[in-house]
Amino acid sequence: MRCFKTDIRERAGMDLYLLDGEEKRPMVIVVPGGGYVTVCEDEKTALQYNAAGFHSAVLKYSVAPDLFPEGLYDLAEAVSTVRKNSEDWKVGKVIVCGFSAGGHLCANLATLWNNESFFEKKDDHRPDGCILLSAVLTRRLEHCKNFLDALAVKDEYKELVGCDEMVNEGTPPAFLYGTYEDQLGNFENALYYAEALGKYKIPFELHIFPKGEHGAPWCDETIWSMPPENRSTDRDYRMIGLSVEWINEMC
Repeated sequence: MRCFKTDIRERAGMDLYLLDGEEKRPMVIVVPGGGYVTVCEDEKTALQYNAAGFHSAVLKYSVAPDLFPEGLYDLAEAVSTVRKNSEDWKVGKVIVCGFSAGGHLCANLATLWNNESFFEKKDDHRPDGCILLSAVLTRRLEHCKNFLDALAVKDEYKELVGCDEMVNEGTPPAFLYGTYEDQLGNFENALYYAEALGKYKIPFELHIFPKGEHGAPWCDETIWSMPPENRSTDRDYRMIGLSVEWINEMC
């Protein structure tokens, strides 16, 4: 495996984990959460996707005091960088995978990549798919609206950060995961986004499980599921395993 860092923009970079071999593989760019205040460490998720046979990367993106659209530009440039190096890095499709605020950032790019106010007409920064885990995606819930409005300080930006309302015919397919107990990235976020995808006949996979608070630990470096000591239920919800199956089916 090749492991190295690359700069993306002034305050952004990627840690890359490239598997050996000459065959092209999907790349999963992991976009950690952190409430747009910090970027959580998430090498463990990248290694999970390596174990599944995919290349992976972890994006370190701009956070406060930098606000929208800086993080959007960071992720767009990360996807573009992977595509520009696809021959050398042996990359096929590019999937973005985000938890919480990172999930919002992934959906933000998925719905605005073709918005001419932010990007020129090209598609090298469009992800092929999005994995959205307990993501904040809507302004229809009051606390989610307050969170997203604080990210978009200009009035003309506020509507643009409500990802469910920005879905369009160019939005890529999505894997959505949430839990009933999550009171921050409430399950309605996934439902509203899935409903919008359905209106445009964009494929999606949706999982809403009963247990699991926002930010609860759910995996380690060696397995594709939540360790038994960290579970709030006897069931294994297989978040990573389910997303791996989705990527394999899509690719």
